[in-house]
Amino acid sequence: MCSRWLLVSLLCLLAGCSAASLVYMNAPTLGVLRIDAALGLPSLQRDQLADAATAVHAWHRQQPRRELAALLREARRRLAGPIDQADGEWFVGAAEEHVREVGERLAIEFGSRVTPFSPADLGRMAKRLVQRREEFAEEIGVGDPERERASRIERIEDAIDDWLGSVNRQQHALVLASRAVTDFDSALWLDERARREQWLLDALAMTDGGESLKRWFSDWRRGRGEAAAATLDEQRGEAIAMWVAVLNAADAGQRERLLGRLSDWIEVFEDD
Repeated sequence: MCSRWLLVSLLCLLAGCSAASLVYMNAPTLGVLRIDAALGLPSLQRDQLADAATAVHAWHRQQPRRELAALLREARRRLAGPIDQADGEWFVGAAEEHVREVGERLAIEFGSRVTPFSPADLGRMAKRLVQRREEFAEEIGVGDPERERASRIERIEDAIDDWLGSVNRQQHALVLASRAVTDFDSALWLDERARREQWLLDALAMTDGGESLKRWFSDWRRGRGEAAAATLDEQRGEAIAMWVAVLNAADAGQRERLLGRLSDWIEVFEDD
């Protein structure tokens, strides 16, 4: 139940499967599996989350999916030619706004159903989040600059492979030189993740029909220190700039794959 998890899920969903309609049809199940993997929900609350996710999916199949189709049509139009930083900012901002809307809906649907978590439940979830955060830090090599850099390059280029089908030499050079790689502060990112996870647990502890959880979805920047906020916003801009450069360096085959993938999803979201 993290806005970032949902944004990542949206991008993975759009990038990762040729059977687009099948993925969308099963989105509630896939979403619950992803959330449960992170939190380790008790079985009762997991079932209640599944019911909430089903309700959100039914709602999304009405007007919201058409709004997402319109967003993707505009993205396809822009990506047919060169793009700039403003285009990148537009796409990320539009995707975040759609995710925020879905997340707020999920918060209320879940909050209106959920049996309150016990202190023991919350304690177990807290330990699980800490464990997963530590495992991720180890996986990406936090504290070892060379491992950190290699891991970040690998994850970025895996994403490029998903969307474009390959990474060409120019794109590889752009990734290596990007400040999204050279200046990325993983320790700060992990601190922000820890802050957001604690806020999530605090929201889940409330029995207010999901209002606290809705606020958690509404503004993931709230509560950041001034210096951290400035650095994280700068990192966001650097990541967008890298993707703009990578997409502008796409060859004809890569662009065809990207536009085809977007067309497939537009068809799913427009299908009555």
